[in-house]
Amino acid sequence: MKNIIRVLLLVVVSLSIIGCATTQNVTLANLTPPKNLQSVALVPQEDNSADMDGHVTEQLQVQGLNVKAPLPAGTRKSDDVDMIVTYADVWRWDLVMYLQSVNINFFDAKSGNLVVTGRWDNSLFHGFKNAGAVVKEVMDQMMAKINQAQVHDKTAEAK
Repeated sequence: MKNIIRVLLLVVVSLSIIGCATTQNVTLANLTPPKNLQSVALVPQEDNSADMDGHVTEQLQVQGLNVKAPLPAGTRKSDDVDMIVTYADVWRWDLVMYLQSVNINFFDAKSGNLVVTGRWDNSLFHGFKNAGAVVKEVMDQMMAKINQAQVHDKTAEAK
């Protein structure tokens, strides 16, 4: 009987730990990001919210980027900015609205190529994490990947 209780307890604890874990993944897609990254434009997607637009724009500005006026949906290239930013967010209801996931993409505005992508997913037994804090965490990692690639590129050019 004690063994059955221990096994059940272990299963419950394991499921609780797995179910409470959020995931975050940032992937550098292009090893040569824009060299002089100074200006960006947000390209709105269907169902983007003004609050999330604000969080994304704020974090771009915190990173020292000049955020220009939004570009039309579907835009991947522009001569007016160095990088194009898109995101997709999914919200769910459980007593209050909560962020289930967000996926942020940075595209090289000259080539239209994906530079870096960041994704955050809430856990199965979700928390009510602040959307602004999530965007900050993801974008900090995305910019760190870009900065690492730029440093690597400059080091390679010096050789």
